[in-house]
Amino acid sequence: MSTMPPMPGPSGGPPPEGEPPEGPASAVGAGTHTPADSMTRYDKERDVYHCSYGIPAPALTVLDPQRELVVRVDRHSFAVVGFSIPDFTEWHKKHADEEGNFDVDLPAVWPMDQTDVSGSNASW
Repeated sequence: MSTMPPMPGPSGGPPPEGEPPEGPASAVGAGTHTPADSMTRYDKERDVYHCSYGIPAPALTVLDPQRELVVRVDRHSFAVVGFSIPDFTEWHKKHADEEGNFDVDLPAVWPMDQTDVSGSNASW
């Protein structure tokens, strides 16, 4: 599953407040998500970027240290239902290309059998 977020502002950081993104975010995964299914939001006050596939619903929260983000997973099917990127401004500097675009590739179903659920703290 890949998600292309809205274009950031001219400074290379998050989109400026009050300016709509140039295009919709998209989530494509084996026909399970379409661009219309994806909802994104940048919380400027907390510097967190959120993306939900469909209407936000209760989900498990899984730290993904490899991608440096938090993944939301359906409690029963383990389908990925969204993600959040804390400290988005710094994350964006590390992961965006020259034009400010970035891509988040997540599996359609989270591999819970490979997930550390011990409650360890991420060091990123």
